[in-house]
Amino acid sequence: MKRWFFVLFAALMLPALVFGADNKKKKADKNTKEWYYELEACSAPYKGASNIKVWSYGANAVVARDQAMKNAVHGVIFRGIPGNPSKRLNALPPLVDEFGAEDKYGEFFDRFFADGGDYLRYVTKTGSDSTNEVLKYDRKNYKVGVIVTVQYDALREMLEKNGIIKSLASGFTK
Repeated sequence: MKRWFFVLFAALMLPALVFGADNKKKKADKNTKEWYYELEACSAPYKGASNIKVWSYGANAVVARDQAMKNAVHGVIFRGIPGNPSKRLNALPPLVDEFGAEDKYGEFFDRFFADGGDYLRYVTKTGSDSTNEVLKYDRKNYKVGVIVTVQYDALREMLEKNGIIKSLASGFTK
């Protein structure tokens, strides 16, 4: 009797657990699709790169942390990096300054920002997961701060090759 009860309980609970985890991922993807994040300049480790603290939001701290790298690359491309006067860091403008470019090149950016997409070539997480800041800012949501390094120059070069932005030298040609 105990065995049947356990089998019945497991059969009913397993789908609930699987769909619950999938629902958290879908909500995180929705937050990412709406680009719900904040950027904060930290340092410039070497030429052509920038360390950025990304604050991602989500109902699950782990999922929000995983979305941070995608948010950082999106921020560099479309929002730019705000300056940080206390650390003597100048603001970097967005790589794509054309209004509506995200919709115009939607197919490219959908593939680029897909889970496991090419955006991962241009961003790395610095430090370990224990260095992340996790703040619970209301009853159901977390604000997670992750420091990442974004390859700013390499990202610019890739966007130039794909015809999304003009090269820096294009202003000097006739």
